[in-house]
Amino acid sequence: MKLLSPLVLVTALVVDHVVAAPQTTWKRQNPTPGQTPDVNYFSTLTASPNLKWVSCYNDLYQCAQLEVLLNYDKPTGSKVQLALVKLPAKKTAKYEGSLFLQVGLGTSATNLVLIAGGLFQTPTLEGWDIIGWDVRGVGSTRPLLTCFPDEAARKAYEGSAPKVLGDPSIPLGQNIQENFDHYKVLAKACKSRSGDFLPYIDTPNNARDLKTIIKAIGGKGKFAFWGYQYATLIGETYAGLYPNDLDYLILDGVVQGENAYGFGDTRPSSIQDAEKAFNVFFTSCAKAGNATCPFHEATPELIKARYQKLEQALIAKPVPVPGIGEFNYGFLHGIISFAVTDPNDLYPFLAGVMAEAESGTAGPNIYGALGAPLDPLPSAGTGGSFEYQVAIQALDADPYKINGPKDFEPFLKSVLRKSPAVAGVSVGSIQLRNAAWKVPAAVNFNGDGFFDVRTRATVLLVGNTADPYTPLQK
Repeated sequence: MKLLSPLVLVTALVVDHVVAAPQTTWKRQNPTPGQTPDVNYFSTLTASPNLKWVSCYNDLYQCAQLEVLLNYDKPTGSKVQLALVKLPAKKTAKYEGSLFLQVGLGTSATNLVLIAGGLFQTPTLEGWDIIGWDVRGVGSTRPLLTCFPDEAARKAYEGSAPKVLGDPSIPLGQNIQENFDHYKVLAKACKSRSGDFLPYIDTPNNARDLKTIIKAIGGKGKFAFWGYQYATLIGETYAGLYPNDLDYLILDGVVQGENAYGFGDTRPSSIQDAEKAFNVFFTSCAKAGNATCPFHEATPELIKARYQKLEQALIAKPVPVPGIGEFNYGFLHGIISFAVTDPNDLYPFLAGVMAEAESGTAGPNIYGALGAPLDPLPSAGTGGSFEYQVAIQALDADPYKINGPKDFEPFLKSVLRKSPAVAGVSVGSIQLRNAAWKVPAAVNFNGDGFFDVRTRATVLLVGNTADPYTPLQK
């Protein structure tokens, strides 16, 4: 995954400290070393409606389990146990307050703080507690969203996926129906194992949980929220529900709230820059040379033509991958949709995958792409579960605005025209997953009029000019 640059938040939080300071103010201290998360640690703690921090992970961090309401409209009902990790502010710095980190789409924020929290405590942030909490259904928060009886069944479902949406090797109508049926199986499995809990893991409830956490911390210091990509929706929602609570709101890779609570963040505008991001692969490969880019040609146009020829070859004849299966058109587009999120690190890998696929022989790059094991739950890393990613986006979307399979084909064609490289595995699949979900949120929070609220927080919006999924927009 791509880690956020701590300098972004410095820009926002330095607003209160704009006077000139000696150069020594910016001398970086040794960051708190990262820790390896223990998936069993929080089972040793007792959840409490009061926030009770205990020293953990070599006494460098503090951990807690906070008990919150499953349904905030039923004060005597079931509870959720939120897992929290705090990297305390440096004792040598003036105390500023609490900075909450969230990445979204099932990523464990407690793991993020444990692994990389020290990187966020730049000199300007040394006075801030860096806090991550695992949102509902994720990581060490309980209940954990589970949809399968065991990891074997989970892997079997993932392995049974049909051809990617837009794969031209089969009729489009058949392609859509097979994907729709596949997503229906997941929805049924999640409802069967997590049905009572499932309608309450949407983003508005995660925002209400943050309100409960802030209330439990009390009035000491300021409060800041830093959300990345889908987690920006938590920040947007919180600012709308509680416009006077936050002092700073940092939204990095901004999800359009109106879309997420409407069509499920699947409007064609959400991928308007996806092809621009993918075209960077062609231009950077042309500049790099063979040593860095094994798919190199003299010009970007020649590389793109070679890529398009590879697409057609994979449709006609996928590359056999002994011991795993085959590398086909869908896998190529799946890797592209992932690589465009982190070009610096992943485009050289993508070039290696393409070169191997073109040769017809799977090598270390293709094996690395297809042979990576599914991260078991609960995860000790920073990746989110595929079932949570499906659930949260479907629950947040307005079920009355989602296209079903019968009227989905025109929508899919429109997004494939806008972004043929990634649309089938991004907004296309999200829209169809939402249509197949049929497990509504407890409350249909459609966001009507919600985003006109003025917050007192200092707001920083962060984006770039070739973001494949959260583009710069007015």
